[in-house]
Amino acid sequence: MMRCCTPYGAVRRLTIAAMLIAGASSCGDGGIGPAKPGPPARLEATTGDAQHALAGTALAQSLAVTVRDSKGIAVPNVTVTFAVTAGGGTVAPSTVVSNSSGLAGGVTWTLGTHGGQQAVLASAVTLTKTFNATIQSSFPLDLRFFGPPMSAEEMQAFTNAADRMRAAIISPITPFSVQDRDLANDCGIAGLTGTLTGTTSGVIIYAAVAPIDGPGKILAQAGPCKYVRGSSKLPFLGVMEFDVADIPNYINTGRFEAVVLHEMNHVLGFGTVWDLDNLLVNPAFTYDSIPVATGDTNPRFMGSSAIANCLSVGGSPSSHCSASTGVALEATGGAGTADGHWRESLFQSELMTGYVASTPTMPWSVMSIGSFQDLGYTVNLLAADSYGVPSLLTMARLSALDAASAQNGPYEVLRRPKFEVSNTGRVTAIRRNK
Repeated sequence: MMRCCTPYGAVRRLTIAAMLIAGASSCGDGGIGPAKPGPPARLEATTGDAQHALAGTALAQSLAVTVRDSKGIAVPNVTVTFAVTAGGGTVAPSTVVSNSSGLAGGVTWTLGTHGGQQAVLASAVTLTKTFNATIQSSFPLDLRFFGPPMSAEEMQAFTNAADRMRAAIISPITPFSVQDRDLANDCGIAGLTGTLTGTTSGVIIYAAVAPIDGPGKILAQAGPCKYVRGSSKLPFLGVMEFDVADIPNYINTGRFEAVVLHEMNHVLGFGTVWDLDNLLVNPAFTYDSIPVATGDTNPRFMGSSAIANCLSVGGSPSSHCSASTGVALEATGGAGTADGHWRESLFQSELMTGYVASTPTMPWSVMSIGSFQDLGYTVNLLAADSYGVPSLLTMARLSALDAASAQNGPYEVLRRPKFEVSNTGRVTAIRRNK
């Protein structure tokens, strides 16, 4: 019972509920009113944490935090800042002022294109709250290291490249079982030994940084191992090895991760299994045994997705790509470069041309990711980097440099499979250039 502004001897009984309905007492300083919040003491994630979506897409639920004081009372009029701290995505808007309920929300988070960890930090005064998200992909790329121990920086480049591949290729492929495969025989790489037994719905990749042939010759050798799936012609096992003598320059110039991603594309089939699906025409070399030059100077890739996406980034039907002629491929640089890369003189710094750019900016375009769709993978084109084909003036300048570029610097060796294996274990030799 409370005594509140009543004459002497008179008592008014009020229930707590009645006082709340009234909103406030009429007795001045002795009344009960709304509690005033103290200084902000914590941020609570109200909506938007622990979501998942495809790389490059916006999350379904917007981000919101509630600002509270030490007693849990909502604090209005507090500016909350949202910033991406991992994954390279974007948020909008980046600042929100908390409302009368302490809520600061309505923030759209678009995930980054590179895969891996995705995080946003909400902050106000000295308070912080982290939101996490994951890239949606069920493609099982199994990266395994062998050989001499790698530095943390080298290992991170491989991990980041694998994250990018998983962000772009998003679904499992035909399950494939292997029993006691001899890795040394199947992959032919010094230092890779032992046997492999198991089932994969993706690709198992063995990766190493090791001595190959000293500075300036072979930078990397990569591709599927000797056998591929008989039904889809897609790899189930591949290898990528980099020469320890050549990579310091690429690490120091910030280009190593792009070079690793480039080689990982080859392991999954870019340029190494095209001819098995009749996607390569006018090849510059034959590949049944030792590569032999054909004399053709206009190899082309005939995948419809790569062609459409080439046109979408500004490719010219008369030179770059068309439905009737395909996408222009490299014809120079020998068997390790020709037939397995986009043409350098036309596509310049795109990641999957045959020559490493002088800067770290080597965009992985929708054209390259689209080529994996042509091979039978399920892809997310939003995982691509922004890219447009260079101007005619730039292409003319680069054409003059092609011959010199082909003779300078380390080069790569593409490993092409030699046999198809059925799900029952039947082995058939691959006959190319039929």
